[in-house]
Amino acid sequence: MSSKYGAVPSASAVVTGDIIVEVEAPATLSAGYKFDAIYDGQTFSVTVPPEGVTKGQRIAVPFRPLMPTAEGTGEWKDGLCGCCKFGCCHAHLCCAWCCPVALMGQVLTRMKMSWLGNAAKETAYHTTFRKTLYVIIIYFILGLIFGPPAPDWVLVDGEYVDVSPPIPLWQFIVNQSLNLAFGLYVLIVLTKLRAAVRERYSIHGSCCGDCCCSLWCTCLTVAQLARQTADYDVQGAKCCTGTGLEPLPPVLTV
Repeated sequence: MSSKYGAVPSASAVVTGDIIVEVEAPATLSAGYKFDAIYDGQTFSVTVPPEGVTKGQRIAVPFRPLMPTAEGTGEWKDGLCGCCKFGCCHAHLCCAWCCPVALMGQVLTRMKMSWLGNAAKETAYHTTFRKTLYVIIIYFILGLIFGPPAPDWVLVDGEYVDVSPPIPLWQFIVNQSLNLAFGLYVLIVLTKLRAAVRERYSIHGSCCGDCCCSLWCTCLTVAQLARQTADYDVQGAKCCTGTGLEPLPPVLTV
């Protein structure tokens, strides 16, 4: 069983010459489980030894950098409706339903993409989640300013009637333009993100399918991408981190 996710543990050299590094286990794992670690800026695969490991246990492993190859087996880990796989109160599901754009920003960070859905240069992806939050906050504030007032219900002849004054035409146009711009932003970026995830994990599909899922099943699509780009059995989910994942323990040297 393999684990592929954006935030991976780092490693420190223990012995020079043979390039043996020491990695701290991110979770309690059974024998044969594989996860990725980083040493000297390069990703390599760690296989849990036959006796298994417990969370925080340090193990010495050979450093063999991974060659750039396509990841995945051509299939999604689960379907769009597999959102309750980890429980109805799992952090990724709560975030997908309450604020899917924030979760989208976290998955963009895992994929090392910018807030516009493009490949980020060097370490620029570290600010992706923060910039996505800025977009949400600005949209919310402008919506409060230019949105219609709350209904003013009055009982007239036994029926409740909204007597709030109509908003000016210019305000209506600005409000609708704001909603359209935000909707297009989410649609375009989520479509590009889903295409990038498919490419990384060698999953068959099309741009049309990515667009349809992003348009009609936004919350389910974001949740599926979150599960695809993380191993929640190894690394817990968090709503308020840049990657939506719990920080991994640091790697210590003997």
